[in-house]
Amino acid sequence: MARFIEIVLDIAVPAVRDWAGQKKDGSRRRGKAPAFVQLLGEALPQLERADGDSVARIESVCFDNGSALVRAGWRVAIEASADAQRTTVWHFEPFSPGVMIRSAVFDVAIDAPGDASADATRRPAGLAAVSFDDAPAAFREALAMAGELQPAATLAFARTRWMWPRQDGVVIDVTLDADMGPPDRAEPCLHELRLSIALPDEPGNAPGGAVPAAAWQALFATARDALTALPAFVQLTDYADRTCRNRVGAALTAVRAGGVDLSGARTQREALAIIGRNVAEHWFGNETGVRDAADTEFVHQMRVAQRRLRTAMRLFKGWADEAWADRIEPDLKWLGKLLGNARDRDVFVDSTLPALANADTGAARWAATREAADVQRLAARAKVQEAMASRRYANLALAWLEWQTALLSREAPPNAARQSLAKHAKKRIRKPYRRLVETPKLTTIDEKARHSVRIEAKRLRYALEFFESIVSRKTRVEVAKTLSRIQSVLGDGNDAAVALGYLDELNVDAYQQGFARGWCEAVKRYTAREGERLLRDLDAPKIVGGDG
Repeated sequence: MARFIEIVLDIAVPAVRDWAGQKKDGSRRRGKAPAFVQLLGEALPQLERADGDSVARIESVCFDNGSALVRAGWRVAIEASADAQRTTVWHFEPFSPGVMIRSAVFDVAIDAPGDASADATRRPAGLAAVSFDDAPAAFREALAMAGELQPAATLAFARTRWMWPRQDGVVIDVTLDADMGPPDRAEPCLHELRLSIALPDEPGNAPGGAVPAAAWQALFATARDALTALPAFVQLTDYADRTCRNRVGAALTAVRAGGVDLSGARTQREALAIIGRNVAEHWFGNETGVRDAADTEFVHQMRVAQRRLRTAMRLFKGWADEAWADRIEPDLKWLGKLLGNARDRDVFVDSTLPALANADTGAARWAATREAADVQRLAARAKVQEAMASRRYANLALAWLEWQTALLSREAPPNAARQSLAKHAKKRIRKPYRRLVETPKLTTIDEKARHSVRIEAKRLRYALEFFESIVSRKTRVEVAKTLSRIQSVLGDGNDAAVALGYLDELNVDAYQQGFARGWCEAVKRYTAREGERLLRDLDAPKIVGGDG
């Protein structure tokens, strides 16, 4: 059974058009497969064509039953080109976030080559005539449990293959699926670049076995080279997987943080790897929404994902190495600042200003202020979108995924080797809890100090969410709820303080400025008192799982 380790890069068509325009004088068909293939060869001269000069135009139908097979890692598809149709079954196993192990499970021709012209793509047949009797037992069992399969997604694209021999002796299989998207689309969707390395057929490389470090290291090195030359962005999974999971035509929705299960983890490395996979789903699940629309909830969830990641690294700070300090942390702060500004302005326009207007007897006078604030909000969103489309962001995303992969084989810090996960968790939640309950009365400190208390409560809440599977039930329910309430209440007070700064930028009239100051001061006083009450009710969180 052939096995490959691979990374997938997406290249959005609008970005390709801009990039192609910079490379050429505009006389070529920008964004179309033949022209882009030539441009790609010029941008990456290391590539050696693996299939002559042909570009195979393919229509692929992926089959599933309610995403049951897809979520289990199986992909059943029929691919039809001008001269053949084949049924293929692949199994995908995550190696680390953004790195997949792809195994060829079943591949058979389902009809004889036709006489269609090279420029035509025949319509794929259904699965009725396909026998899976020769497929592996594990797949046949999964297929029987899934029941009758239905077409889940139909994609059309032009496929070209190259080989990329590296100086270190590793050969990368490069596959470009250009203009990928539904066959009836009006415009091309994207170009997808798949970087793969065939794993040797050895006992140690059986499914679930070890993967040579040289393989994934070469993949990331090649991806970095590609990002230097192309407007590309790394993805956790390929476009077919994302399409099958989300269904064609389904509205794109923001992804919230999922639960973290550390019940099977015994070491800090295992826990940090599990948390990293969880954060990756949260981060990359909102990436498209932030880049394409910068919608309020996408921006909010992307910001939360970034903050959860930074909280995780505070919990496991011994694992922060030179690569983290030099290649990741500075750019996380850069991105976090842009997301934070956009999020704060969303709250200002959508929540704080309407509340101010409703509190005033002349609500209509705030309409112009809100319109002016919305202009600034849109400018902040545009900066986020610009950042998300930048090479700096592309390199950040790739660097973090590489760091997560390297974590699997890194030597553990001395303290991590000596201390169980449960003991480590107890220590890491005890300190922030003590800082919270020992906080001076919130009504006696300034708004900056109160904001620091809110951040402390938020970090502790994120920590308890990470350790949810090894904390007591009371901690999961009552302590987490109190922390969430503290964060929300003090957040209202901070939003009021931020609003005054934004109103200064807008140069509102004296009445509005005076009214806002009085209203905001009242909000800050109320939230400080309520925060004090909640802190008094905050119980100590308890770790009960593990061997600590």
